[in-house]
Amino acid sequence: MNPRRRLLLTLPALLVAGCGFQLRGAPDWPARLDPIHIGGLGARDPFYLTLVRSLRSAGVEILDARSPDAAELRVVSLRERRRVLSVTGAARVSEYEFSRVLDAELHLPDAGEALPLGPLRTSRVYVFDASAALSRSDREEELARAMDRDLQRLLQLRVQAVMGDRQPSDAGP
Repeated sequence: MNPRRRLLLTLPALLVAGCGFQLRGAPDWPARLDPIHIGGLGARDPFYLTLVRSLRSAGVEILDARSPDAAELRVVSLRERRRVLSVTGAARVSEYEFSRVLDAELHLPDAGEALPLGPLRTSRVYVFDASAALSRSDREEELARAMDRDLQRLLQLRVQAVMGDRQPSDAGP
């Protein structure tokens, strides 16, 4: 390969590395919440599967049943909504907004009350194309998966923030 061409190909990588850029990683999961039980969702729920996959990849043990010695992340509700954003001159829908709202709470083994974590909200705009009506359900499923990933990340960040404010019960003054 030509040295000039090689330089042109490596220059962008060097510039990005030099400016301190790094890919966004998963939020740190508090050690006090390992292991954890996730309640309020079915084992085949897409959001549950996304959350479990993310936590396991971070090294968190997920319990199948509630334990008195472990924390519980309880999903109180997961709602989705579709709303029309715009219509064409022929009175046909051209854009939808899909939104999902998660309401959850954290039950710690040493605390008497639940810590609220929600509501957390994410949304996407979907441009409706009448000529591609057959792919509509595939596109909506793709948007739902993307919103699930956003919600699980927001949930992990909220847990991190809430747990950062709480001191362990065995900590001294």
